[in-house]
Amino acid sequence: MGEQKQIYLGDRLSQLTNKTVDGEAVRIDGERFYKISNYDGMRPFFMSIVSNSNHWMFISSTGGLTAGRKNSNYSLFPYYTDDKITESFETTGSKSIFLVTDADGKTSLWEPFSNRLKGLYTIRRNLYKNPYGNKLIFEEINEDLGVAFTYEWNSSEQYGFVRKSALKNLGSASVQIELLDGIQNILPYGVEDALQNASSNLVDAYKKCELETDTGLRIFSLSAIIVDRAEPSEALKANTVWSYGLDNPKVLLCSKQLDAFRAGFAIEQEVDIKAEKGAFLLHSTVEVPSEGTVSWSIVADVHQGPSDVAKTKAA
Repeated sequence: MGEQKQIYLGDRLSQLTNKTVDGEAVRIDGERFYKISNYDGMRPFFMSIVSNSNHWMFISSTGGLTAGRKNSNYSLFPYYTDDKITESFETTGSKSIFLVTDADGKTSLWEPFSNRLKGLYTIRRNLYKNPYGNKLIFEEINEDLGVAFTYEWNSSEQYGFVRKSALKNLGSASVQIELLDGIQNILPYGVEDALQNASSNLVDAYKKCELETDTGLRIFSLSAIIVDRAEPSEALKANTVWSYGLDNPKVLLCSKQLDAFRAGFAIEQEVDIKAEKGAFLLHSTVEVPSEGTVSWSIVADVHQGPSDVAKTKAA
């Protein structure tokens, strides 16, 4: 390639550059991983995450994914083809938005792994996968803000899919971070892949997302099983999501308030949402000390009957 022109985004010089992709073996908390540095400098690629149980997950290097148990009719996210999954990373799977306030009181909007602010910050993105193929870590380091964010996908036979998140302060002064983090486009139980692909808008109309305020469990279900017959068909099972690690976070059950959060407006907790694509988004404000880390986790499972829900609430 020839010499790069200087391109400005508003008054700021664009940080878009050609990145050198590299690979090496590393250890994280004593466990071996293979690290791909600057993986976003590559063409998007597809991966599978394995488990010792009946979990399945197919995920793109963009972050878009599909996952479930047993087969495609027990999905947590829509079961689509490779190209659609790759392109859906802004609306399906992980979503993180941070408002980072430094010691001078300046608040900056940061949306890791998104293209919405592409070129505004000097960032590095790294990808880590362990030799067994059952853990995958995405990392974005924001050198301008001095903060790094990682999220990891793995699974649990008892509890389902586990997404672990962590914010690390790389600077010499503490920072306050208002976070909105979680997963989007969560399917309710009872949506087969053929129905989702042929009638996704109809499926949206039947969706019901509820928050159990006493336990914090979120239940994603259909108001009724969608059938083409004039007969009642109750939806007696659901997909469920819960979290731990943050103190009394607000919860959003859909993505309607994301733009309000980006603009700096206060958001309201959602308890009961109907006819919207389901989401599980945690809202909290944390103080991250110098070189300190704040972490939290989200746990999701599919095909949960009344007794399964009761066990999860009691756990």
